[in-house]
Amino acid sequence: MSEAVSMDKKGRLVLPKRVRVEAHIGVDRQLVARAIGIGRVELLDPEVLSAKAQEIGRKKLAGWREEEHEATESLQESMKGK
Repeated sequence: MSEAVSMDKKGRLVLPKRVRVEAHIGVDRQLVARAIGIGRVELLDPEVLSAKAQEIGRKKLAGWREEEHEATESLQESMKGK
């Protein structure tokens, strides 16, 4: 979806409601803005990014057993002699 927006002299703009609704952006939210090229700006919701990162971490670490990690085994072996 595309909508035209205007920027005022102070660099402020208003996201149209249809865009906010489609992007699931609530009111009174702080977003991260970053330039991604000439004439292009991306707005990111840090809470959504954090949730995605947590989901990726859970998937990557599924089945992880600390006691099976080689560093843990080495540490346990080194502590046996003490």
